Amino acid sequence: MAVQVTGFFQNPQTGLIYQSPLLTLVPHLQYAGAIAMDVFIGGNGAVGYQSIDKSTLTYDPTITDAYTQLIDALDQYVIDNLQNANEINSEATFTKYSPPAPTVEEVVVEEPVV
Repeated sequence: MAVQVTGFFQNPQTGLIYQSPLLTLVPHLQYAGAIAMDVFIGGNGAVGYQSIDKSTLTYDPTITDAYTQLIDALDQYVIDNLQNANEINSEATFTKYSPPAPTVEEVVVEEPVV
């Protein structure tokens, strides 16, 4: 789970400013009905969330897999929360990050020399 920020991003907990960081989201089951979340900022900081109530998340009804639906809802929760955290973040663009598809390199089979 990751979110790409385009533009400047200010960590709402420390005030540090980053340029176009990739935010890596790491959820943790806290207790029944609540989730904790660590949001790592390009390897140089983090934002922590505690007690995210699953019932307050916005779920996409077009996603039929429950796990994927929860992941999507957590992504959107973090995007909404961080984009509205301060004036600097409100100017940035937050998008769900999908890593590029791996490329398949051509396999060269060498014949043994006899």
